[in-house]
Amino acid sequence: MVMYATAATLLTGVRRLINEVTAKFWLDTDINAWVLEGLEDIAHETHCLRTWKTYTIEADKIFDERELRFPSDFIAIDEGKIYYNDVCCYPTTQAKLSNYDSEWRDHEGSPSEYYTRGDMYGFNRQISAGDTVKFYIIERAEEIAGSVAPFNGDYRLINFRKLAIWYAASQCWEKKNEDIKAQRYENKYLNGLERMKVLLGIDMDGVSQMIPTDSLSHFVVEETWPPQ
Repeated sequence: MVMYATAATLLTGVRRLINEVTAKFWLDTDINAWVLEGLEDIAHETHCLRTWKTYTIEADKIFDERELRFPSDFIAIDEGKIYYNDVCCYPTTQAKLSNYDSEWRDHEGSPSEYYTRGDMYGFNRQISAGDTVKFYIIERAEEIAGSVAPFNGDYRLINFRKLAIWYAASQCWEKKNEDIKAQRYENKYLNGLERMKVLLGIDMDGVSQMIPTDSLSHFVVEETWPPQ
């Protein structure tokens, strides 16, 4: 069996650490909630779930002629670029767009820049249904239940599932006011997060080794100025 592949095996792992095989002081519902909390925290802190998404725009999903809503499993855009009909769009803001062109909202044509606004992302040109939008996103972890494995079933992250067990064990001892034991497992959890970031190649620039080297966002463009 793959290590900690289900909610039940994660629960067993936590109970093994707190030396309470069956529920007495700690309820299964509490432990399961802390495991889920740990998995969510790990995915958010390490940005380990990076995925290439492709969407075909639907007419009723367009807001204000140029905006779309991010998917519900979204945490952040990875590497800061979006592709509209396979053309790379670069990040900007509504303020910058308005500063150099007060009529930018009326322009049509192929977008070249995008901005974010709350849970929406928009473009510097009006967009159309049937067009495609592609980008790398950092996903949230799916809630484990039934056959849903931790970290969306990503096999590369199997060894990091135990971090959620350490997180839950820390919360167990916190509930019992056993501060030293709680701190011990919290330290194991936090140290594990740092090791996870190193192993996954996550640095301050947000670059990840888990993204293929032939990623569209790794291209190199050379130009001269002024244009020849």
